[in-house]
Amino acid sequence: MTNEQLAEKGRRAAEAFGEFVGPALEASRTDYMEALTKLAANEPWNSDKIVKLSIAMRVIDKVAEQMKLAMANGAEASRQMQRAREIAELSPAKRRWL
Repeated sequence: MTNEQLAEKGRRAAEAFGEFVGPALEASRTDYMEALTKLAANEPWNSDKIVKLSIAMRVIDKVAEQMKLAMANGAEASRQMQRAREIAELSPAKRRWL
């Protein structure tokens, strides 16, 4: 992918994460944690359910991690494009020093 594509992808990811995905993941994480806590207190012998809830929480964390990675990659691509523009605006004499 080009830097422009990465930057755009990161921008879209940040927008979606902030408005839709992030709040949904956080609500789900809270619900699963509440269910896990209740289950561990009331049915500690039911390890199958505890494992399933734990896996669901790990999936939520992985989705959030991938979204944050896309945002970070986009931010880095934007910084690289900005740096390239700044270098292009320098005089040839100043560019030689880089």
